Amino acid sequence: MQGDTLYCTVCLPRHAGARIGYHYELMRRFAQVHEMVLQYVPIHDSVPAWDLLESHKTDILAINIIRDSIPKHLTGKIFISPQITSMGEVWVVLKDKHTRHLDLVHWLTLFKQSPGYTAFRSTFLPASKNRSPYDSLLRVYGRTLGWDWRLLRSVMYQESQYRMNARSASHAVGLMQIKESTAVDLKIKDLYNPEENIRGAVMYFAFLKRNMHLSHLAEEEEINFILAAYNAGMKRIQDSREKADREGKDPNVWSHVSEYTPRQTQEYVEMIWFRYLDWTNASEQILRD
Repeated sequence: MQGDTLYCTVCLPRHAGARIGYHYELMRRFAQVHEMVLQYVPIHDSVPAWDLLESHKTDILAINIIRDSIPKHLTGKIFISPQITSMGEVWVVLKDKHTRHLDLVHWLTLFKQSPGYTAFRSTFLPASKNRSPYDSLLRVYGRTLGWDWRLLRSVMYQESQYRMNARSASHAVGLMQIKESTAVDLKIKDLYNPEENIRGAVMYFAFLKRNMHLSHLAEEEEINFILAAYNAGMKRIQDSREKADREGKDPNVWSHVSEYTPRQTQEYVEMIWFRYLDWTNASEQILRD
């Protein structure tokens, strides 16, 4: 813990999904109680998670102690929390953080006994594709964009499968996979913070909406082109529209333009709509029943 900042790292496999956010949000609440700011430290292939802890680049490491056993040279040098989840996931701190380790255990015990813990836990666990831990944020920011918030949730699942620490080979970060250069333009300081990341993604959607000049189109067509631009870039989609126009196709109809875009982009738009319609149809069926 350096000054007023608490550095944390979550080292869990991709399929952990929303459990990653569960660890992060627990750590954030712990930091708030102790008047610190939580700062996420990502794992890079060149620096193993245990090295981040040992070199003091991170203060708390969330890890599956069954899957990632303690290196022999760290035996006796670390403290391990009680299990955070039933999957063998624990928090680890170096022994020279002894006081803070006791604070962690004490706070976790009290928080798990608090009236709000059950509702908090159910937000993240069990993980499900049909809900995200951040639905409340999506509802808020979806209104600013004028979109059904479930469409944003479908984008989030497509981009990161609800993993707040997701990082792509092209260095896109977080739940909706924003590149750091884009974050600078949007004045987003911490892409690993779920609320900032979601806000940044919605701001970028709004930017595309303003600058692609598609307001004269039917809403579904406008959304198709914005989703495609989010995936492939605004210039590439505009080039595809112009090519479609030159070849006698309608540049305002996605089905005419999509064949000029990368196959991956076509599948991206299709999957987001497929998942969204599946969710909305299921909701309507529940209301009818």
